[in-house]
Amino acid sequence: MTEYILKFFSWIWNNISNIDSTISIIVLIGGTVISLAIRLIRFLVRHNQLKYFVLDRQTKQAIKNYVPTRGTGTDPCDQEEIDDESGFELIPFFMKEFKNPDSQYFIILADSGMGKTTFLLKLFFKYKRKILKRYKIILIPLSQKQALDEIKKVKNKQKTILLLDCFDEDTRAMEDYIARLTEICNETELFFKVIMTCRTQFFPDSENEPRITGKMKFGVGKKNVEFEKYYILPFRDSEIRMYLKKKYYPFKKSKFERSFKLILNCPQLVVRPMLLSYIDDLLEDTERKYDNVYEIYEQLVRKWIEREALKNNKLLYEFSEKAAEYMYLNKTIYIGGTQIENLCKEYSINLRGIEAKSRSLLNRNAGGDYKFAHKSILEFFLYEKAYKDFEFRKVIVSNGFSGYEMLEYFIIERSSCFINNLLKDNSGEIRSIDFKCFILPKIDFSRIDIVDCNFEKCIFIEPKFSASTLNNVNFNDTHLEKANFLGANFVNTSLNNANLKKCEFRDADFEGTNLEGADLEGARLERANFVNVNMKGAILKKASLSWANLYRANLRGADLKEAILINTNFGRAFLDEADLSEAFLFYSEPREFWRYDKEEEDKAEKDLEGAYLTCANLSGINVAGIDLRETVLNNAILNNTIFDENQISYLEEKYDLQNASVYRNESHDIITYKEYRKKV
Repeated sequence: MTEYILKFFSWIWNNISNIDSTISIIVLIGGTVISLAIRLIRFLVRHNQLKYFVLDRQTKQAIKNYVPTRGTGTDPCDQEEIDDESGFELIPFFMKEFKNPDSQYFIILADSGMGKTTFLLKLFFKYKRKILKRYKIILIPLSQKQALDEIKKVKNKQKTILLLDCFDEDTRAMEDYIARLTEICNETELFFKVIMTCRTQFFPDSENEPRITGKMKFGVGKKNVEFEKYYILPFRDSEIRMYLKKKYYPFKKSKFERSFKLILNCPQLVVRPMLLSYIDDLLEDTERKYDNVYEIYEQLVRKWIEREALKNNKLLYEFSEKAAEYMYLNKTIYIGGTQIENLCKEYSINLRGIEAKSRSLLNRNAGGDYKFAHKSILEFFLYEKAYKDFEFRKVIVSNGFSGYEMLEYFIIERSSCFINNLLKDNSGEIRSIDFKCFILPKIDFSRIDIVDCNFEKCIFIEPKFSASTLNNVNFNDTHLEKANFLGANFVNTSLNNANLKKCEFRDADFEGTNLEGADLEGARLERANFVNVNMKGAILKKASLSWANLYRANLRGADLKEAILINTNFGRAFLDEADLSEAFLFYSEPREFWRYDKEEEDKAEKDLEGAYLTCANLSGINVAGIDLRETVLNNAILNNTIFDENQISYLEEKYDLQNASVYRNESHDIITYKEYRKKV
C-alpha cells in the first residue's frame, strides 16, 4: 500500500507542469463563460426593461402567475352564458397579427381588475424576447402626463409596435375622450401596429363603443380610423385552478384547497383576477363570508394598511382618503411627492413624508409621481369619502361617473344593501331617513309608508312605489324615470324639477303635491287626482291624462304637446301660456268625470269652464262640444282649432277666430272659419 502511494506522488511530481497548465486552461475557459453569461444577463435585462413602468411587487407576482388571456369579439355582458370553449388566446393571436400588415389599430376592452395591464406586459415581454424579429416594441401607459410626448419621440415608427395601456386613466380622455382619441390617432398613424387597452364602460354608450360589429370606427380629420375590438373573457374553472396551482403548488396545498372553496362561495373574485391575486388576505379569516365586492375591497384595504402602517392605521387610512379626493378634484390619478407632504400638513395628518410615500397604498412610477396600486382602490376610497360627506357625494353624482365605473358600482351596491336591510328591519314604514344624492337600484317600496324622508338629487333605477303612502317626502331634482307609482298616495310631497319620464302614476293621488318644473314626459297619469296641485312649467309632453282630475291645478307654462286628454277635467285650471299643440282632447257622452266633491260636482262637469288658456297653443285641437263660455282664450293660438257652431256664436265676438275651423252640426263636416262666415 505504501508503495502505491509513493508511486502516485512521484507521478504528480514528474507531471506537475502539465497539470498546472490544464488547470489554468480550465480556469480561463470557466472565467470566460461566466463573464459572457454575466454580459448576456445584463443585455437581457437592458433589452427587456420597461422605460415607462416601475413594476411593483404585486404586478411582478401577477406576471409570474399569469394565466393566458382569452379574448372574444363580442361583449361578455351581452352573453347569457359564456361557453368554456368560446374565445381565443390573445397573445398567440397578436404574435400572428405582427406578421400581418393589414390591420393597424386594436382596442382591448375589459372591466376594472380584469388583467388588461398584465396582458400587455406579457405581450411586450413575449415579443421582446424573440431572437429574430422585424419590429421593435414599446409600451407606454396613457395614465402618465407625458405619454403623448413620449409617443412623438419614437423614431422609425413604421418599424415599431406601440402598446398603449389604460386609455380610461388618461386625464385628458376623462375630460373629452373624442378629442384625446383624435390626438392619439394623429400621433400614431405611422406606427406599424397600435394596441390600446381601456375599461369597457368608459365609452358613454353602445353607439360610441359598438357591441356587435367587432369594429370601432372613429373619425380623425378627413379619414376614418378603424379599431379591431376585442374583450377579455373572465376565467374558466380550469383557468382558476391553473392560477391557484401556480400560486400555491407544490408547497401550499392546503391554501390551494381553501382558496378554491372561497372562490366557489364568492364568484365576484372570479370576475376580477386582480382581486384573485390578493386572495391570501381573504383566507386569513376562515369564518367570514363575503356578500359583495365592497366587502372584499374593505378586507383587502384593511389588510394592506395593517401591513404598511408603522404606528397608526387610522392615519394611513385618512391619508389615503385625502389623496383619493385630491386626485378626483384635480382630474388625475397621480399625486406628486410635494403634494403628498402638503396634503399631510393641510389636514394635520401626522405622517412624515417618507411614511406617506413608502408606507402607504401608493406606488411610484417612472416619472417620480405616485398612484394607487390599482384605480379601483382609488375608487374605493372615493366611495368611503362620498358615503360620509354629502357635499362631496353631491359633486360626484352631479359630475357623473365617466371614467369612474367602479365608484358607481360601489355606490349602487352599498345603497342597495342599506335599503334592503332597512326594509327588513322596518316592517311597513320608513321614517326620517336622509338619502340625499344616493343611487338606488330597482328597490321595491310597494305598500310602504315613507314619512319625512329626503331623496333630493337621488338617482333611482326603476323603483316601485305601488300603493305606497309618501308623506312629507322630498323628491326635488330626483331621477325617477320609469318608476312605478301605481295607486300611490302623495301627501305634502315635493317633486320639484324631478325626472318622472315614463313613470306609472295611474290612480295616484297628488292632491297638495308640488310638481313645479317636473318632467312627466310620456308618463301614465290616467285617473290621477291633481286637485289644487302646482304643476307650473311641468313637462307633460305625450303624457296620458285621460280621466285625470286637474280641477284648480296650476298648469301655467306647462308643456302638454301631444298629450292624451280623453275626458280630462280642467275645471278652473290655470293654463296660461300652456302649450297644448297636437294634444288629443276628446269628451265622450255620457261624461264620466272624477268628482271633486258633491258641492263642486256641477262645476266639475263643465270641463274647461273658467280655465285660463291665455297665450296657450291650441293648434289642431278639437274642442267641439265643450262649454267654453267662461274659459279665457286671450292671445291663444287657434290655428286649425276646431269649434262647433254653438261655440262660434259666443266666441267670435271676443276672440280672433280667422285661422280656426268649424264643425257643422247638421252636415257633420269641418270647414275653415272664413268659409263658414261666407256661407252663413
